[in-house]
Amino acid sequence: MKDFPEPYLTTRFVLSDPPQPLPASFAIVTAINPMDEVRPEAANHEADQKLKTLLEERRASFFRATGTSPDLAHQEPGWAVMTDRPSALEIGRHFGQRAIWWIEDDDLHLLSCQSSDSLLLGSFLKRIHEP
Repeated sequence: MKDFPEPYLTTRFVLSDPPQPLPASFAIVTAINPMDEVRPEAANHEADQKLKTLLEERRASFFRATGTSPDLAHQEPGWAVMTDRPSALEIGRHFGQRAIWWIEDDDLHLLSCQSSDSLLLGSFLKRIHEP
């Protein structure tokens, strides 16, 4: 897991209309900039809409979760999805992602989409950016 770029290790999250309380476990997945390749805004928007449509087709419960740099300068919209870990990894792979986030009992895990290896990064709640 040492191959992850530094920004993965310092990511914070902005949540839009999350359920209260937060679910005990869920994933955060994105379709933005697969494998860290910066793509045009239009391509990222289209991919995000395809991910949202996939989640709707699966009848998943989800809400907007945006991964950000600590200073909020870089942001990647994603979705917090109430699903199981294998399904979340499959979605990440489908959209060509390097990794997804897995939250369980406030533990934030970074999961490799390629190997399924997990890196525990501490408390998810401490990484939520409050406006």
